[in-house]
Amino acid sequence: MTSEPVLIKEGNPKVGLTQGISLHGWTITSKKASICSSNEMERTRIQKDYGLPPPEMVFGNNHVTVEKGDFKLSFGAYEALNMVDTSSTSSEKIKVAYSEEWTRKSSANHTDVKDVVKPYDWTYTTKYKGTSTVELEKNESNSLIDINRLRQQEPILFYDENILYEDELADNGTAMLMIRLRVMPSCFLVLQRFFLRVDDVLFRVNDTRLYHEFGNDYFVREYTSKEVHYDKLGRGDISLLNDQNWVSSVMPEEPTEHIKEMLKVN
Repeated sequence: MTSEPVLIKEGNPKVGLTQGISLHGWTITSKKASICSSNEMERTRIQKDYGLPPPEMVFGNNHVTVEKGDFKLSFGAYEALNMVDTSSTSSEKIKVAYSEEWTRKSSANHTDVKDVVKPYDWTYTTKYKGTSTVELEKNESNSLIDINRLRQQEPILFYDENILYEDELADNGTAMLMIRLRVMPSCFLVLQRFFLRVDDVLFRVNDTRLYHEFGNDYFVREYTSKEVHYDKLGRGDISLLNDQNWVSSVMPEEPTEHIKEMLKVN
């Protein structure tokens, strides 16, 4: 096991480019490929298997993976979409202006779907926290993520951003699931963020953070969900309202949901 970083680069943007790093026994990789074609979407059968039309942009071949030994935790679009609510009341949980027009536009955007017989959460909100080969244990202590360490000026050995899916909600806002990851000499952090803006209604941010300090015998995953009414953030500069980092920073400090988990690692 080497403590020297080994950079990974395989494939190309046309067929899928995988980049990452191996360090202290950990391998962190990010694969990015083109947006899924209609043929690929048909093969995945999102409509049939998950009960919802797919978002406008699905990057189904994109993945982020963190692994060490027998442990592997990965993030993918299809697994995230599988957790979108398709219960009988899911489509009624958020109302927007011109909802009938939205329904009409949505049907037009998915002309290959003749009859949407199942309702679904049209905001594509997901509580997906990644797919793991082992079960992480709940932890009731305070956050195990060392924010002060992350704020230190430390060389970044590897950084990447990866989008899993995105939808403009028929001009009623935006929904996006994306991942940022950075690896430093002392630790690494992976942030998966679901960001939702429904104009005149609300903002929602669901964050999943993976964190590990090299040398520690545990690996951390923390999930938080925050929500705030649209008017609470004002109606000023639209560029700020589209800035996920800014929106997240000014949302209520206390999340509506907070799950802390850890895994002992050698």
